[in-house]
Amino acid sequence: MLTAVLVFAILPAFLILGLGLVARAVAAQRLTPRVVQYAPARDTTVLRDALLVDADRRAASAALIDLAVKRKIHLIAGAGKREPIGVELVSGTVLTAEEAALLEALFGPEHTSTRVRRFSADRRALAGRLKSLLLNTEHALARDGLVAERRVTWPGVTLTVLAYLGMLVEALFLVFTIIGGEWGALIATLVAIAATIATIFVTPSSWRKFLPAADARREHLAGLKQYLELAEADRLRVLQSPSGAELRTTDAAASEAVVTPDAPGALASAAVSPASSVAPGSDPIARFHLHERLLPYAVVFGLEREWLAKLKLEHAELATTNLDSLGDLVDVTAEIAVAIEAAGSVVELTSAVGDLADGAGNVIGGVFELFNL
Repeated sequence: MLTAVLVFAILPAFLILGLGLVARAVAAQRLTPRVVQYAPARDTTVLRDALLVDADRRAASAALIDLAVKRKIHLIAGAGKREPIGVELVSGTVLTAEEAALLEALFGPEHTSTRVRRFSADRRALAGRLKSLLLNTEHALARDGLVAERRVTWPGVTLTVLAYLGMLVEALFLVFTIIGGEWGALIATLVAIAATIATIFVTPSSWRKFLPAADARREHLAGLKQYLELAEADRLRVLQSPSGAELRTTDAAASEAVVTPDAPGALASAAVSPASSVAPGSDPIARFHLHERLLPYAVVFGLEREWLAKLKLEHAELATTNLDSLGDLVDVTAEIAVAIEAAGSVVELTSAVGDLADGAGNVIGGVFELFNL
């Protein structure tokens, strides 16, 4: 019996487990950055970049925090942890089509003004709207030639089917070994079952295929993650290097979008302001703005808590040494940190938001009402 278990259970179980691990490695499509990057790439968005690093679960929250960093919205945490997080649209804000689509998904007609509970119908509806938003973003990436139009599914389906067939065979061996009292074979069967179950968990069901045109952007994002993970001394050295001598600043209102009733969400016009440059390595205020601008990407890479702590320290230093030059610098860092803490985690932020309101406190019902203000 032991020989039969080894041949028909152990060997196939570890074979498909190995194939599952290979499929997982292939699905990751990792790239090694050649250069540490200190700023996001031009002509891209946080939502698109999140999909290029397979951070789908964090994409919507990162995009919402990006709006807060750009001073287009304010996140207002409630008094208690169960209170919804208010979102206030800054007066005079100009939204791009993608930003309007995000707010429509979060605050559209089906939105509830209370916190969305887990396993509730409202939670499933919100998940469906956000899934549609990400699917539209993925289609946009496919139109730009960055990802394949269809996901890779056959390895996950094939290995999952083989795993379940293997479990049937292993269940038969389990019964026979218990009846026959062959404990060595029983232990081997249990090991095979464990390997088969592990296969189901480690094998990705599907993954998006990145095309060669996306390599440059994905390598840039890998370099950006490396910058976020650097120690402070190394980070400062990067900013003071020749490649980091200039910082491209992004005006929050640089890109303009007009949404018409005939084509909701369509981008009607865009005007990009000329880039300006400062030296972030030597200017603490410029460095703070740079690091604040990277907060949405810290969310994408799961480094938001460490990055928020760093921003708090930098802001505290600026408040004591550069009071005269701070100008209109608004500390959104504390605002975002409180909102994340109130939500429980950054992933839960989108399900913890309440109503969208304008500066006067009037509730905005959706994208159509938004552009009628």
